[in-house]
Amino acid sequence: MTETISADGKKRLSDEPGFSSLQKSLFGVLAFFFVVHIVFWYLEFHAGVPHVVASTSLVVVVVGCFLTALAMPWLPLPGQRDRTRAERLSAMVIVWVFIALIPRFIWELPWLLFFDQIRDGVKHGALWTYMWAPILLGGDARYLNGDPLIVVLEWIAFFVGLFEAYAMVQFFRNGKRFTNTGLSFIMGGMIVEVTLPAVYFGVEIANKLESMSSPVEMWIKFVVLNLLWCTMPFVTYFWGVRRLARQDLAVKF
Repeated sequence: MTETISADGKKRLSDEPGFSSLQKSLFGVLAFFFVVHIVFWYLEFHAGVPHVVASTSLVVVVVGCFLTALAMPWLPLPGQRDRTRAERLSAMVIVWVFIALIPRFIWELPWLLFFDQIRDGVKHGALWTYMWAPILLGGDARYLNGDPLIVVLEWIAFFVGLFEAYAMVQFFRNGKRFTNTGLSFIMGGMIVEVTLPAVYFGVEIANKLESMSSPVEMWIKFVVLNLLWCTMPFVTYFWGVRRLARQDLAVKF
């Protein structure tokens, strides 16, 4: 959607194709997400910054990217200044669904399919594997060792992600409007999104956090990084319940 000037001089949204200011801003956050990995890889392997400092700082920045993306619908960006709180919340939910989905395809699936290559690359400081380095080295040793439980959890997450991805494709094909089935897929996915971290956390706690390397890395890479996955699925699920009950399935995004 783009802005045009009406006869009375007021700005309004037109029906011309194109990305909204919100979508453009989110693409900017996504680009920054990828670039920052290169920056921290350089700091660690060419500027001498210790791995613990570089990788932990990277995770903090990544979480900041997530939070920034979630905040975008609430900012006075062009085209959304007059949106209601309900409309902003709905847009934030869509942003969250993408935050939950994208790692399925760029982080988890490659780890599942190319585990040996990624592990070898992480151990030797390869740039293309630095996205996995903070977790494999110092974050959670289960990802470095290919723990069977983690493998199963990640395959479940990816499988559920396919249904969520299908729902989002249909959402945009239908003019940013969910079908009952599509929104149900998203809601079902959110149940899984919050269940898997519960198992992930529970098993590690039962094992006395033996896969964690240090308290700082535990809190940043194990707790802080996963907090959104323990909270936003609830927001999304109950948002979906209200939308389905009211058959209010269109979202301004």
